Amino acid sequence: MSRLIMASNHCDVLHKAPVRPLTETLYGVAKQHKALWLGWNGETGKDEQNAVSQRELADCELVNWRLSDQEYGDYYHGYVHKQLWPVFHNRPDLAVYQPGAFQAYRSYNEKVAERIAEHLCPDDRVWAHDYHLMAVARNLKEAGYLNRCGFFLHHAFPPGEIFRALPEHDWLMQSLFYYDLLGFQSRNDASHFITWLSRRYRTEKVTETLFRVNGHLLRVGVFPCGVAPSSAPPVPTPQQKPRWIVSTDVISDASGIAWRLAALRQMLEQHPQYLHDVTLVQVCDLARESPCFTPGLRQQLERLCGELNGGYGDFNWSPVNYLHNEPLAPAWRETLYAQSCVALFTPFCEGMSLEAKKYILAQNPADPGVLILSHFTGAAEQLSGALLVNPYDPGELCDALHSALSMPLAERKRRHQQLRQQVCHYNHHWWANAFLSALNDDRAQTPGRLLRSPLRLFTPPGRY
Repeated sequence: MSRLIMASNHCDVLHKAPVRPLTETLYGVAKQHKALWLGWNGETGKDEQNAVSQRELADCELVNWRLSDQEYGDYYHGYVHKQLWPVFHNRPDLAVYQPGAFQAYRSYNEKVAERIAEHLCPDDRVWAHDYHLMAVARNLKEAGYLNRCGFFLHHAFPPGEIFRALPEHDWLMQSLFYYDLLGFQSRNDASHFITWLSRRYRTEKVTETLFRVNGHLLRVGVFPCGVAPSSAPPVPTPQQKPRWIVSTDVISDASGIAWRLAALRQMLEQHPQYLHDVTLVQVCDLARESPCFTPGLRQQLERLCGELNGGYGDFNWSPVNYLHNEPLAPAWRETLYAQSCVALFTPFCEGMSLEAKKYILAQNPADPGVLILSHFTGAAEQLSGALLVNPYDPGELCDALHSALSMPLAERKRRHQQLRQQVCHYNHHWWANAFLSALNDDRAQTPGRLLRSPLRLFTPPGRY
């Protein structure tokens, strides 16, 4: 009997820190498919403490480990954070090329492949997640394991000329060719990948979604990642919601927080009726923060918040409530979402905003809030009921905030119903089932029985 083996950067559902939405999604998929799930447990230590731990849970099995101090410094921060993160967020100018970091990345991918191989049976399927593990299939297949391997990129795939900024871009790209299926969050990401593939490599297009490149058959699909619907009872909301605009982020050069603060200032100047009425609750998630953003960025945000509060606030009201201390527990975050009348998720670049989907699920259908999304997140393709904005334009953000705060109840309910249907139907189980169904499809191996239509993988606009 075939089994699903999942490998991801984090495999820390038993860790004490609040569980990330992506980790919660992967855990739900692992339980549904009774999978073996491998990854880092979030801890670091000396080499001799880097032992593998295996735990059997009710519906799945976890295999996780610590990173050694050297792996954490060279592979995780040296390559993933300082080189891959800037390029995959369209900021190659921020990349820092550290000697030995790429070799550490290759070594870590080899180690993960070896740990998968220890558990691998001939019919098992392997599903690797995100740019931390782009070379897992390459290592497995070069070692003689011919299992079906799929890869899903949770981040956005950059345009080819930006991807090319990585000195090792060709090795990374060719490593992806060893997968049988590549999954992306949006049509835009898949288009960037296919365009670069066609420009730089000898590629035969077999169907709209199947390519023969460098002797490999490679299928490409779009599978917007979903979230697990909450099993807890709905958070009670007050009869009159506080006029909160909620925004949750990691401090980074792609978050766009400073532009949101500029938009808030502009809104207060142009629409003074919101003075003493509306507060932006800006939560910055320490649990997912890396030390690789531009030096001084945190101090800049604190200064901007102080200027706003000093210029417009008083003893009874402040326009910004900036929270950057302990990470919010899921229950507190859900309560914050439920009681906020507007949510602002406007990064400069993001694969899929799972937090935006969490906000939708937390809303009371009788009095829902309004979701504002950046054009540059994969969620913008799927969540058509949101207000879409250019995150680089404070004026457009200001207009969207005013529209959201003044939107009639009937229009808010219409938009929320549409959004909730999309999020609930295309949840984490739909995402996993769609991806694994494509991975299991034998027609990729028999050209006479190829897909007649690309719609199974490339869904038309507005039809997620």
